[in-house]
Amino acid sequence: MAVYTIIRVYEVPAETKQQATERMLEALMFHVEKDFHIKDIIREPNEKPRQGRQVDLRPAGWLSLILQQLTGK
Repeated sequence: MAVYTIIRVYEVPAETKQQATERMLEALMFHVEKDFHIKDIIREPNEKPRQGRQVDLRPAGWLSLILQQLTGK
C-alpha cells in the first residue's frame, strides 16, 4: 500500500511562535481554522520534499456538487 503525504498550510498572524500556536489551537477548538488556511499540498510516495503539487481539498458547496452532477465532471 502506498503512503502519500498531505500537507495543510496555514498562516497565523502573531508576534511569537507561542502566540501563533495558541491562536491556531483556539481556531481548531472553535472550528474556524479555515480562516487561516492557505493551501493544501500532496506528495506522491516516491517524491522528495518540495516535489508535491498543490491541490484543492476544501469541501465543495452544494452548488458545486449540483454543477458537477449536471456537467458530469
